[in-house]
Amino acid sequence: MKLSNYLSFKHYNLEVRLVEQVDCEYILNLRSNPKLGKYLSSTPNDIEKQIQWIKNYKIREKQEKDYYFIYLHEGNKIGVNRIYNINGKTATSGSWICSPNLSFEIPLLTVVIIREIFFEILELEIDLFDTRKNNYKVIKMHKLLGAHKIHENDLDVYHYLTKNDFLENKKKFLNYIGINY
Repeated sequence: MKLSNYLSFKHYNLEVRLVEQVDCEYILNLRSNPKLGKYLSSTPNDIEKQIQWIKNYKIREKQEKDYYFIYLHEGNKIGVNRIYNINGKTATSGSWICSPNLSFEIPLLTVVIIREIFFEILELEIDLFDTRKNNYKVIKMHKLLGAHKIHENDLDVYHYLTKNDFLENKKKFLNYIGINY
C-alpha cells in the first residue's frame, strides 16, 4: 500500500509525517551527535550530503521502497524512524533516534506508531531488523513488543517481529509505559 505524499496524522498526542528536505538539519544534528547516534550507522556531519540523501530517499518513497517519518510533540520535532527494504510482506523498521530529554514514554510511542504504520497501514507482515548488541535497553524494548531473536554477530542482534506478535503485545506494552489503551 502506498502512503500519501502528504501523510500527516496525530496519534498518542504525537504528530507523524513523512520527512521532507526542511528536516535535514534536525536529522543531521540528531545523527551526528555522538551520544545519540552511538548505536546507528555513522552519518557524515555534512548538510549537503544529508540534503542529497533526503532527495534520493524521496525517490525511493515514490517507488514505495522506503518511508521516513518525523515525529512532533507540541509542535517540536522529537524524533525520526523509517521503514525500508520493503519486499513483498517483509521490511525493516529502523534508523530510530529521538531528541534527548524527552519523557521516557514519548520515544517508546514512536516505536509503537512505526509498527502500527508497518503492520496496520502498509499491511506488512514481518519486520526484520537489527539492534546493536550492546544497546540493551532497546533490545529489551523489542522483546516487550514480541520480537524474536534470529541470530547475532559481534556487532548486532538480528530480530523479527510478526504482526500477530505485535498485536498480542501492544496493549501490554502501552500499559507498561503508562498509556491506557
